[in-house]
Amino acid sequence: MSRGGRLERYRTPHEGADDPHLTEVLTVRPTVARITHLRMATHWTVDLTENSHPFLADNIALAHNGSIHPIERLREYVTTAEAERIDGTTDTAIMFALILRRVGQGDTLFDATIATVRMLRADFDHPGINLLVLNAEEMIVVHATSGTPIPYKNFDTSGTGGELSLDHKDHYYRMSWLRFDHGAMIVSSSGLDHRGWSLVEQNTAMRLTVADGSETVVGV
Repeated sequence: MSRGGRLERYRTPHEGADDPHLTEVLTVRPTVARITHLRMATHWTVDLTENSHPFLADNIALAHNGSIHPIERLREYVTTAEAERIDGTTDTAIMFALILRRVGQGDTLFDATIATVRMLRADFDHPGINLLVLNAEEMIVVHATSGTPIPYKNFDTSGTGGELSLDHKDHYYRMSWLRFDHGAMIVSSSGLDHRGWSLVEQNTAMRLTVADGSETVVGV
């Protein structure tokens, strides 16, 4: 996100380690807030740019690590027009469409996110919902994966040959946060060494303001 509050997106379904554009975005280009979503692709959506995170609409960006099944029933929650607006076919795209519907009806982004997560947790069996949602004013972090099974089968078919990122086997859905002395804050899921970080509490939504990083935490 630029200092003027405009969100820009770069996404690719391909290997990111040697991508010069990604390297530039992460190391050179100035920003006041950012979502970075690096992951193994879900095996049936590989090589589809439209299913690569983050999703972006109405200057709101969203990335998700988790799953909501069955997706066929989830698709019944949105209209064709709502789904096409997001330009994606996954459970994440549908969840984003549901959040945007509530925003369009007048809810704040925080309230819309909380209400959508609560509805999905009530209607589906142990959905895994780890969300980062960003607009010009705030970053919203949702950690709601209690009872969600870790997708070991996806790991086995990922093509990594068993070489998985840190915590993928034991703490795949864990979320942690770290605030630096100068006020900047990082929230991360698995894949990094989180020694010295604080855990994001299970079944919570945390709002971080872009202006000063103040925190608001609500149970979901």
